[in-house]
Amino acid sequence: MRMREFLICQAGEFDFLWKSQVLMGLLLVFIGIAIAVFPAILVGLVAAGLILAGASLIGGGWRLHRLWRHNKGVADIDKFEW
Repeated sequence: MRMREFLICQAGEFDFLWKSQVLMGLLLVFIGIAIAVFPAILVGLVAAGLILAGASLIGGGWRLHRLWRHNKGVADIDKFEW
């Protein structure tokens, strides 16, 4: 099937794709203009990104600690009995 035929057949199902890309582009342009006009927004965005990244690392580390604590005795078993 050629690309044109695919797009004609599937136009209804994938109609949201181009709209979402245009909306994301408009959002990025708006954010860029807002940052140019109000540079303090950039500080807030960077701070929010760092806070979210730190919270993600803390949550992932805590989850790994819980998994390690839950499974620390499994490695000591030499054989499994079925």
